[in-house]
Amino acid sequence: MATGSEYTEEQLNYYRICCITTDELTDALRSIFKQEWDNRYATTLGEWKDEAKNGQDFKNGESPRNQARNQELLATMINGNRAEWDCTMLFYAILFSDCIRRGLNAVVRSNVDDLRKFRNQDFAHLPQGHISKSKFQSAIAKVQSVFQALGLPTVKIQEISNQGNFPTSHLKKVLKEVDRLKQEVKVLEDQLQSETTPFCILPPKPSHDVAARNDEVANITKVLKQLKETNERRLSYLYISGNPGSAKSQLAGLVAKKIFMESTHAFVMTLNAANLDRLLDSYVSFARHLNCSEYAATNTLTDKGMKTQEKIAYIKSLAGTKVELYASWLLLVDNVVSIPEMYVHLPDPGNSHWSKGQLLITSQDTTSIPSDNSFIKQMSVSKGMAPSDATSLLATISGIADDETAKKVAHALDYQPLALASAATFVKLLCDNQPSSNVGWRDFLEKLDEGQLQNIETFLSNTNASYPYSMTTAIALAVEKSMSSDRVLKHGFNVISLCAPQPLNLDIVTNYVQKATENSDMNTEGEFKDKDVIGLRIRKSSLLLLEEDNGQSYIRIHLVVRHVIQRLIKQHWETQRFQAVHVVILSLNQFIVDRKTDEYTANGFRLLVPHLRFLSEQVEACFKENYLLEAIKSKIFNLKDYSGYFIAFGKICCVHFALQAAKRFASLVLELVSHDSMLDQVYEAGAHSLMGQVLLQMGTFEEGKRHFERSLARQLELLWSQHARVASSYNNLANVLKKKGDLKQAKEYHERALAIRQQTLGPQHPDVASSYNNLAHVLRKQGVLKLAKEYHKRALAIRQQTLGPQHPDIATSYENLAIVLGDQGDLKQAKEYHERALAILQQTLGPQHPDVATSYDNLAILLGGQGDLKQAKEYHECALAIRQQTLGPQHPDVATSYNNLGTVLFHQGDLKQAKEYHERALAVRQQTLGPLHPDVATCYDKLAIVLGGQGDLK
Repeated sequence: MATGSEYTEEQLNYYRICCITTDELTDALRSIFKQEWDNRYATTLGEWKDEAKNGQDFKNGESPRNQARNQELLATMINGNRAEWDCTMLFYAILFSDCIRRGLNAVVRSNVDDLRKFRNQDFAHLPQGHISKSKFQSAIAKVQSVFQALGLPTVKIQEISNQGNFPTSHLKKVLKEVDRLKQEVKVLEDQLQSETTPFCILPPKPSHDVAARNDEVANITKVLKQLKETNERRLSYLYISGNPGSAKSQLAGLVAKKIFMESTHAFVMTLNAANLDRLLDSYVSFARHLNCSEYAATNTLTDKGMKTQEKIAYIKSLAGTKVELYASWLLLVDNVVSIPEMYVHLPDPGNSHWSKGQLLITSQDTTSIPSDNSFIKQMSVSKGMAPSDATSLLATISGIADDETAKKVAHALDYQPLALASAATFVKLLCDNQPSSNVGWRDFLEKLDEGQLQNIETFLSNTNASYPYSMTTAIALAVEKSMSSDRVLKHGFNVISLCAPQPLNLDIVTNYVQKATENSDMNTEGEFKDKDVIGLRIRKSSLLLLEEDNGQSYIRIHLVVRHVIQRLIKQHWETQRFQAVHVVILSLNQFIVDRKTDEYTANGFRLLVPHLRFLSEQVEACFKENYLLEAIKSKIFNLKDYSGYFIAFGKICCVHFALQAAKRFASLVLELVSHDSMLDQVYEAGAHSLMGQVLLQMGTFEEGKRHFERSLARQLELLWSQHARVASSYNNLANVLKKKGDLKQAKEYHERALAIRQQTLGPQHPDVASSYNNLAHVLRKQGVLKLAKEYHKRALAIRQQTLGPQHPDIATSYENLAIVLGDQGDLKQAKEYHERALAILQQTLGPQHPDVATSYDNLAILLGGQGDLKQAKEYHECALAIRQQTLGPQHPDVATSYNNLGTVLFHQGDLKQAKEYHERALAVRQQTLGPLHPDVATCYDKLAIVLGGQGDLK
């Protein structure tokens, strides 16, 4: 008999735990197994009676795979006598057998598994021969807790835990069983260390359906495979970057699943890298899926003396010893907030254990992503889903099949997955709650137009557990973080908030960053000196999209991002609003100055127009709110400089038919002039000239004429009467008089302009050619074709001599000559000149320039007059396509193309299509020129002719 006098309390504790584990735990499991068997099979196979039939029934219920894997265990279990079954057999029978595990109560499963872990981990790794009081009490409490949860008696456990002596024979038997158990656990652990089992752990899925995104998945998979082929024995990295709400994790999960399905003997594991605690939990889960020592993993996880970083390092090294057994693998490191913080905790590329796999990393921390090289690639998903995938997702979640309107919704939401899913869920809720109404995507579009997106997302986050964080919330967190940590992005967001939603030239943003620091007291120590460095920092932001157009870089942002930036900027900068507007003005002016031209027809200036239009509204609002007076008093800006800036802005807007914006800038200059009597009258003359040009294009000829006259009067006061600027003023006056029909006075002013230019610039100057050109136009309208032709020839000769044979102005002269020749009936020569003009323009300006469209139009009109309606229609269609692409669908020149096509179709007899084109032309002109413009009247005339042809005389 072993008594307390022979052994210490710690030794007795060890014997007590041994007895409980080898006897009581086994008996408990036998009881649980019988309980679960009888619950399932008492009425079919019969209750468990520890007979051979029971054992055979159990074996028959196992799958061939289970029978093969557990052959040794089943050799004993087939006898049916539970008394012969050890813990290993019982754990298999309850937790892993096909007969019992399916449908096993979660409470039973969890608690039996706790007993398995206690036996295989806690007990098997206890110090040999003795247990401290605290560890003993902890172990007893753990077992008792499980027994109570399973409804098993705990009296025997309590008796043994208080037992002071043990029969020697029984103790020897128990200790022998303990030795056998420890050896069994060691064998199992050795087996686990050499086994490799494929597994696939993906990021959690959202509660709603997700789009397959097959093209994107295929593209990313292709890049991963190329990296693998290039780096067979080296760790490679693929970063998927994107703004919040771009579904980086979902897309990466789809890619990882595809990789796993196409591989054999590999694994896919997801590590949540949002913070260190989640990363640690993921590594522990990773180690368990690799069948690393549960004892080592659990002890490390619960060790209070280790820091989180130290725990991660140890578990990572533990996992590394198993990872090297796999032929290939993919580790999906998801939601990395800070790459520098997390990088040290990822697999080391220099460690051979990790040399056969790849890391697929999702992050919005694009500023920290390394540059591409042979083993690192980056792919951005910020642009959103493919349009077809986006509309499919909307239809799947909402249950509404409305492709056309859904396309508009998808476009309005910039194809962003989270925003699309929110929209579809919201519309589905509306439909479910209003089944009798005709609620659909049109209603959602109206809410978007009303700026209700954030309210919709807030409603969803409050009522739907699937959306605890809306895209707006996620974006706001990202913007606030960027603004607080990166001064370049802070300034970048500021200028974006004061510009239009359209793409913004990167040079303007870098200008703003530099100008903002120049106009502040902050010591930047040269941080913002290099524009290229600033540009690179801006390019790195996941919240901004970069596009290229004709060698220029443009920034574009999603609708949700723009709304968030504007809201946050307004909160942070309301007191400095005018100062911010001031820096935007400086930045835009710098952009114009850097182009070193006053020829504003180029595409880069056209893309500037939406921002100038938006700025004109902002500046006008600032002036109305008395910021102007405050700015003048505090000398924030120079009145003279501003006048020059606004005139340049207005000219650009005027050239590209943003007439309301141009008019605002002209009005602003006139207002500035009124605040300073000492301001150079040149600016007043320039403002009146600009206003005259705007009103001329708007068709308000009389008012335009008054402004041109004021401009001329100021010029004559400031300059001598033979100055080139005076000639320009006469030219402007002549143009408006020509529009008013006063050809005699128009001719006189053009002649004055010509005389001044000849005297001041010389007879061979390009501006002299322009005067000949203008005079010829008036003469043609007067019917003096011979002299008109002569002047056009003089203009052509001067331009050929001064500009060379391939200049766009040469093409203009050929066009003008061709029109006069056409009037004279020389159609053959006219056609030849039109074709020369077209060839020169295509060569010098490119095939997609608006002037090329005008040349196509002129040729088409000539061919139409010759009766070649088919070719005329084709050329008019070419002109329309160019104008739509380069000028946008709402430009007056697009209306001209519609009108021209309508006329050809009318002559071809297609009255229905002709009417449609004339109606489109009317709509565009009414919107861009106003309802009282003469060109609008022309549209009504053409429509009336078509309607008359259709018999609609009323």
